[in-house]
Amino acid sequence: MRGRAIVLATAVACLVTGLAAAPSRAAAPPAPGGIYSLRGATRAIVVTSGSWRSTHAVMRAYQRVGGRWRLVRGPMPARIGRNGFSAHRHEGDGTTPAGTFGFVYGFGSRPDPGMHGFRWRRLLPGSCWSGERADYNRWAARRRCSRRDEDLWRSARVAYRYAAVIDFNYRRPVWGRGSGIFLHRQTGGPTAGCVSLREADLLAVLRWLRPGTRIVMGPAAYVRRL
Repeated sequence: MRGRAIVLATAVACLVTGLAAAPSRAAAPPAPGGIYSLRGATRAIVVTSGSWRSTHAVMRAYQRVGGRWRLVRGPMPARIGRNGFSAHRHEGDGTTPAGTFGFVYGFGSRPDPGMHGFRWRRLLPGSCWSGERADYNRWAARRRCSRRDEDLWRSARVAYRYAAVIDFNYRRPVWGRGSGIFLHRQTGGPTAGCVSLREADLLAVLRWLRPGTRIVMGPAAYVRRL
C-alpha cells in the first residue's frame, strides 16, 4: 500500500513539474505574422520586455521568406530606458518609445561596419543631437552643444562606436515629444531611452538591416496588439 502511495505521489510530482516547466502562451514571444503593423514588411525586429517598467528586453530579427517569417537572429539580450517602455514618451522621461518604427541612417565613431542602403555618418567633436526647437531631433554640427542637445561625441568611445537612428518622432518632429532614439552598443546598464545590444549582436543587426526594415518595441502583451 505504501509502495502504491509513493508511486502515485511521484507521478503527481512529475505531472506538476511538467506543467510548471511547459512554456505558457503568455510567455511566448510575439510572432511577426500576428503583428498587424508589420503587414507588407519583409524584415522585422521585435523587441519585447516582460513589463512596462523593466529595463531588460529581448530582441529577435526576422525575415519573410516565401511568405513565411523566419527567425534569422536571436534571442539577443537588450537594454532599454531606465524607466522601461512608454507608449506616450516625452523628452527626458527615461523611457524607450513603444510602437512600430523604421530606421533613418547609421552613425558612429568607427567606420561604416557594412550597412546596406543606409547612409553612414562619422562622429566628430561638435556632433550634437538637437534638443532645440529650431532643429529638434536632428543631427547638428555646432561649436558647442547646447544644454538641451545631446553631445554625441561624449559617447563616441563606447555607446556610439556603432549606432542607427530609429525613426521615432523624426519625419515630422514634435518638439518635446522625445529625441535621439538610437540602436547602439551596450554600456553595462539601462539607457536614457535608446535600445542597446552587445557589440557582436549590434554589428550583425546593422549589417543585416535594409531600407524598409521595421522595429516593433514594447512589453510582449502590448506588441501583440500592434
